[in-house]
Amino acid sequence: MQNQPPRPPEPQISMPLPTQRPLLTYALLTVIVGIFVAQVVYNQVNYDTCPILGDPRCDPIMRFGALNYPRVLQGEWYRLFTAMFLHANQVHLLFNGLALFSFGRTVESLFGTPRFGLIYLLGGLSGSLASLVFTRGLSVGASGAIFAIFGAEMVFLYVNRELLGRAAQEQFRSLIFLALINFGLGVFTAIAGNGAVAIDNWAHLGGFVGGLILTWFIGTRYQLHDDPRGAYGLRVVDENAFAKTWPAAAIYAVVLLGMTIFAVTSLGA
Repeated sequence: MQNQPPRPPEPQISMPLPTQRPLLTYALLTVIVGIFVAQVVYNQVNYDTCPILGDPRCDPIMRFGALNYPRVLQGEWYRLFTAMFLHANQVHLLFNGLALFSFGRTVESLFGTPRFGLIYLLGGLSGSLASLVFTRGLSVGASGAIFAIFGAEMVFLYVNRELLGRAAQEQFRSLIFLALINFGLGVFTAIAGNGAVAIDNWAHLGGFVGGLILTWFIGTRYQLHDDPRGAYGLRVVDENAFAKTWPAAAIYAVVLLGMTIFAVTSLGA
């Protein structure tokens, strides 16, 4: 039996994806930088010098809304939100700002501002809740929300892998590798325990899982539709438009609120 000649590769076509300007990403960057400037002006930084709960040196960042286990149990639930906009020092702000600039622009461009905003907010709150329950210490930073949009990009690449092709699949594997490195680094700092400040891996994990779940239900899912006015007679359409999927985000928000109430009630009992 003669060997069949190899089949030529199927032709690849390039189709424009519907995108939006990432205005909220830029707004969030402006807000967290502005808040940090206020922290510097009022000498509300150097969180890494305050490892002990109740230490007077921690009061400045506490007044700005840092996540603190005893304070939340006393009714200051707003700290689950405000901690997402505070940073311990310049290096902390720099790394989170670069990550938000990189992943935020991509996800918001592909998802649109409403979905991106929900994933950022609800994912960040998921990270804050995980940090409250499992670390029970002081915590600040936008990294929980950033890990939510990091997870969102991974889900986007996975569910659209056939349409986006090999490059997207390679990017998906790269993101998995990057996630493993980040979580591994967080575990290492927790085990080493040499410094006053450790990476809040639980906030990262909570935000990441929140981003995965939310994006699975409300994220962009592309399909090709016939359109004589489009390139190659086709058009890329989002079959999972926000108008159809927002109830899933509302359900997630209600469940998250219920989990928060249960956690705070149980921990305070």
